[in-house]
Amino acid sequence: PDTAKLPGFDNMGGAIWAGGFLSMLMRSHDIVPISDMTGIIEFGGIWKKKGRVYGVPAYWAFTMYSSTEPRHLVESHTDVPTYDVHAGSRRIPEIEHVPYLDVTSALDASGRHLFLYCVNRHLTEAVAASISVAGFQATGKATVRTLHANSIYDANTAENPEAVVPADTTEPAGPQMRHSFPPASVTVIALSAQ
Repeated sequence: PDTAKLPGFDNMGGAIWAGGFLSMLMRSHDIVPISDMTGIIEFGGIWKKKGRVYGVPAYWAFTMYSSTEPRHLVESHTDVPTYDVHAGSRRIPEIEHVPYLDVTSALDASGRHLFLYCVNRHLTEAVAASISVAGFQATGKATVRTLHANSIYDANTAENPEAVVPADTTEPAGPQMRHSFPPASVTVIALSAQ
């Protein structure tokens, strides 16, 4: 098959996978205390082609999560549309009620920074969300870092090494916020307390 037409580790499809995988690892930290991303060079992250070294979209998703240094998982709930997986892998062929918007939240070691790790798995639709934050007094602006492309097949290449990179914006922070998550995207929202 034409690999340019398949989601893979070198395109935006790999970033969606990486974000979901990293969120799953955070939620499973009590039974999976350590994990690795096999093949970070020339597989899931850093590539060297035509004498140029660059990060593929999965690398940028990994960087978005790891740079926040999450330490304490925070309870998160979503009320969003879901889908079912049929004839999945041999070990887990059927999975029901998979949320399109996957959200995991964590505090850093100081407890002064709250991070919302959000993966919109829907390939064609943005998810408009009302975000309620309880038990954390966010002040100032929220920093929003989003990794998104026009297609899950879009990739970084030696000719265009920054075709798919995160974009940073800010939004007013508070106990009630609204945000629209682009289709097939990885977003980290950072909130700070005084």
